[in-house]
Amino acid sequence: MFNKIQHIGYQVQNLDEAVIFFEAKFGGIKIGSGQAQLGGRNAFITFGNIEIELLEPLNRLKIPAGTLNMHHVGYLVSDIIEARNELTNRGLKFTSDTPTVNHLSHQVLWLDQATTNDCMIHLTQLPDKPIYSEKKTGLSIDGIIHAGYVVDNLETAVAWYVKKFDGEYIGGGMSRRGINNAFVNFGGVQVELLEPNHKDQLHGQRHHMDHVGYVTRDINSCISESEARGLTMGEPQPRTNVINQLLCYFDTSSTCGTQIHLTQLP
Repeated sequence: MFNKIQHIGYQVQNLDEAVIFFEAKFGGIKIGSGQAQLGGRNAFITFGNIEIELLEPLNRLKIPAGTLNMHHVGYLVSDIIEARNELTNRGLKFTSDTPTVNHLSHQVLWLDQATTNDCMIHLTQLPDKPIYSEKKTGLSIDGIIHAGYVVDNLETAVAWYVKKFDGEYIGGGMSRRGINNAFVNFGGVQVELLEPNHKDQLHGQRHHMDHVGYVTRDINSCISESEARGLTMGEPQPRTNVINQLLCYFDTSSTCGTQIHLTQLP
């Protein structure tokens, strides 16, 4: 059902400054902008083979200046109505029965947070013909390997993804932070789930967005590209995680406070 993670959405205080940041640091190109479906303004940026959405909400001053707050994930599906019906049969609910169409002519359906452990998730179906050039620019990023979430109970969270999204647990153990994690695949999507030592890291939610992993074919080359653009790494060298992915996190001081890592698949 799920082909891949279409994009990650971030809330920002100043949309124009955030666009400039991604243009400068990731080689991004703005491919669409306007009134956001959730209110406020938005812009879509592409670099490598991925897309992100930046959202400047109406209450933008509540967001600290110069930060990127992870807000939502969009999952790509081939048939949005078929996916809606299947997920409804699995007990999930949607905020609307009818998809809306965004500035990129993508069909979008938001899931009801009450049935997704407080996560903001939408389904996306692409148009037959993109309205923007698919020419790759910027960093050599092939896709988004996963979104990471801190969760209130790791075992329960894994079971939820297995049941609701037909997921498959593929491994877990101790993360770099010294807390337990688990990886679940469903279709072309992966999530990393982490159970924090302190519940305040959940920010009052059952599941809270924590980080995103970008896939690259050559992690060391991509690190060099990133550093040439002024990004810095938060680790001295790439390391291998519990499912044999080679990864390296950016220093959050160079990514507006948000956690992002590069990933090279085995």
